[in-house]
Amino acid sequence: MRLPKLSALILVAAVISLANAVAQDSIPVRKGYDFLTMPYNKRPLTLYKGELQIDAGYKFAVHTQSFDSNGRIVNLKDNGTGSVYHYYYAELRYGLANFIEMGAETYYLKEGIRSPTSTVVSITSVSTETVTVNKVTESKGMGDLFLYTSFRLPLEYRWFDLDMTGGIFLPTAKYEAQQPTNSLVASATSVNAYTINLKYNNTNGYGVPVYYIGASCKFSLGKFSSEADWSMQTPMKEGTNLRWNATLADNVFSYGNESYSYLLSNSYTLDISLHYQAKGWFNISMNGIFYNTKGGWTEYWGNKYKNNEESLFTLEPKLEIQISPALTIYEVAGWSPDGKNIDAPFYLFMILSYKLFPFLK
Repeated sequence: MRLPKLSALILVAAVISLANAVAQDSIPVRKGYDFLTMPYNKRPLTLYKGELQIDAGYKFAVHTQSFDSNGRIVNLKDNGTGSVYHYYYAELRYGLANFIEMGAETYYLKEGIRSPTSTVVSITSVSTETVTVNKVTESKGMGDLFLYTSFRLPLEYRWFDLDMTGGIFLPTAKYEAQQPTNSLVASATSVNAYTINLKYNNTNGYGVPVYYIGASCKFSLGKFSSEADWSMQTPMKEGTNLRWNATLADNVFSYGNESYSYLLSNSYTLDISLHYQAKGWFNISMNGIFYNTKGGWTEYWGNKYKNNEESLFTLEPKLEIQISPALTIYEVAGWSPDGKNIDAPFYLFMILSYKLFPFLK
């Protein structure tokens, strides 16, 4: 009877030793400087324990084309439509452990879309009246607050890594459309000639909580790495918003609004990137981003209409340049060669990333 007991004790001791070895391997003993200067091809998907990262970015985009329901390119300049947007981004990340990370992010977006100008000429036996209509739709304001937690493999990263992320977009933005600010201007040079300027004022945000789930995997071989990120967003419930209407009488606009209901579409994103670590401080990558939406509806005049399914493929060349142990710059450009039912902007995106170990002694 002693031999089985001895074998059991040996087995338990072996399991404990293996667990200690894995734990020691998952939490390498290094200095903060080593973590901060670790190149992309050698670092895991999440931050290390006690590591704090603050990101701030700015994106400038120009909408010059879109894709119709058949995937054909529509040149927006041809019909007089123009659009630009300014996107300001902020994110805070913190490593609770070597395999657990928590984060929060939000943004501020200002976008203006100018529709084609139209002119209507009314001719009667006694007079001729000309009315020119300009329409601008502006979206401006903070976006929703996104909170998330990521879990990766509890091992030191060598050549393969995997993580899972869960989060939620909290409806902190003022998502309801604001009252339009239309105006009527009489021509100073022509009689019975007027210009109507229609300006619609929208805000940003989903208006309802939106769940987020995602997964990432990463492979490295020498100076080369590849990463694949998949994510899905789905609304918690239906939402309501305001739809404004305007009436012109005696050269004065009056406004009214009515509420309507909607259900956001589910959105799916797959981001595949290839990286080359040219130097310890310099990483070059190319991203291919596949985006599409399904489901959802919007109410018009008491009837629910299914949202159009959207899809977009975007290419992003990207540079990662480490200026100092704490400061890194990311330079990104993006354009879309394929899509359906969606605008396809060209954009430039710059991110400043600051990292430190605030509690490391």
